Amino acid sequence: MQIKQTIQWVSALAVLGVLSACTTTGQRSDDDAPAYGSAADRKIPDYAPDGSASSFEDGPISEPTPRVEEKSPFGNPPYYEVDGVVYHVLASGNNYSEVGTASWYGQKFHGRRTSSGEVYDMYQFTAAHKTLPLPSYARVTNVDNGKSVVVKINDRGPFVKNRLIDLSYAAAKKLGYDNHGTARVEVRVLASPGGSRKVPSSTGELEIPPMDRQHDNAKLYVQVGAFSDEMRADTLASRLREHFRQPITLTPVNVNGQRLQRVRIGPLKSARAAEAILSQLKQYSFGSPRVVTD
Repeated sequence: MQIKQTIQWVSALAVLGVLSACTTTGQRSDDDAPAYGSAADRKIPDYAPDGSASSFEDGPISEPTPRVEEKSPFGNPPYYEVDGVVYHVLASGNNYSEVGTASWYGQKFHGRRTSSGEVYDMYQFTAAHKTLPLPSYARVTNVDNGKSVVVKINDRGPFVKNRLIDLSYAAAKKLGYDNHGTARVEVRVLASPGGSRKVPSSTGELEIPPMDRQHDNAKLYVQVGAFSDEMRADTLASRLREHFRQPITLTPVNVNGQRLQRVRIGPLKSARAAEAILSQLKQYSFGSPRVVTD
């Protein structure tokens, strides 16, 4: 049965206080403004009568099951910088508990890559945090109404002042603040990667580009090189085809007035696939590959 979705209209005043979503560096002046975009973008699905699950596009969804996973190969550098502020990623989120302001992000970023490489789905219970290792699982509780939800933290942000966590639309709706933009919440980690993990010196080059720099439905690639000499690009592509079953693409691009031929592997289905290819490229000594989206 086709599920009806209604559209929640917000006032013109609220629209002025737009939050650039989780991984953007934009600012928002009104702490109580809706989390993003125009009223026309805010599609509001209905919850099931018992409130236990939501009747989203693909049927009822459930909260993720907390479990300890290995750190994602993406989104976990020892530290990173946004707008001149340096953030140090925690080695583990064990025993983490904090109270602060939660915002949320939705349709504008639906289908784009999160910092961990997973595709953002506004209808799943996920979240973004500036320093917890990815992925971590946490229970987020709205301190004003007592409602809570378990989320998988798979993204970085929010980078707006005085924000603790950015929740997906589904999580914000379950906590009852999707119409308010922000809420006072407690974040308590339930499961998180522990210990240290060696991070390659090139980690900064291997990060998934922030969602505000991606196109809708961005595709994931491993770029192996870019050459002004087309013969060198063709030679590299031929060598790659000897080792990889994935498509090898040659794409012309102009950089500062210079015509280059990019050599890429992809598009790829997941960040794990990209990680495996990067590992193979290292074994074969194929230059300095990096993950890109297009």
